[in-house]
Amino acid sequence: MIQALLDYQKVDASLREIEKKLAASEERKKAVSAKKYLDGVEENVNKLDARATDLIAAYEAVTQEQLKLKEQEESIADAIDSSKDEKEVAFLIKKVEELIGKIKSLGSKASKISDEIQAVMKEYSTIKATTKAAQVQYNENAKKYSELKASVAGEKAEIEKQLAALKEKVDPALMQRYQKKREGKIYPIVYATRGNMCGACNMELPMAVLGKLKNGEVIDCDQCGRMIYQPK
Repeated sequence: MIQALLDYQKVDASLREIEKKLAASEERKKAVSAKKYLDGVEENVNKLDARATDLIAAYEAVTQEQLKLKEQEESIADAIDSSKDEKEVAFLIKKVEELIGKIKSLGSKASKISDEIQAVMKEYSTIKATTKAAQVQYNENAKKYSELKASVAGEKAEIEKQLAALKEKVDPALMQRYQKKREGKIYPIVYATRGNMCGACNMELPMAVLGKLKNGEVIDCDQCGRMIYQPK
């Protein structure tokens, strides 16, 4: 029973080497990196759009408030020119000074918002340039990666054909456990015990587990997760 699975794993190792070669290739890494950036561009642009809209609205609100205060300042200045009451003039001058302070404060706020708007526009330009570069990088490396996959396609197909034949000889329950662990990036998966220890991680096995192994069962190691068996 276990020998069929070991035979399967031996051939599967060749398939895994091809998969590792493809996964570790610079062409794939660059294509994936570029695709990840491109996938996030729309979200980033939408955020910038929202930010730009808010800033423009804030800038317009500040400038409108400035205009209102300047109108009030001019109105009070006219009242000062026409007033003969010293106390009233002193009061109005104080109001003008307050308005001038508010206008200056709004001017600083408007300047700050304007700077933020410029920063957003600069970021737009940066995104445009990097998006173009990322698209070129993706196109070039996606093509190279496709060519790399095509170069090993024949070998991969032959191995998969062998695996399909070997799979028929493996107990379905064992194969299901094997495939699940392979998907979880555990590899190699099947190990023989060494004495009373797991052959993969050297953990000492409990007597109850050793008893099951002795009876021919294939056990999952509690420490490393491998499938272990006791060789005859």
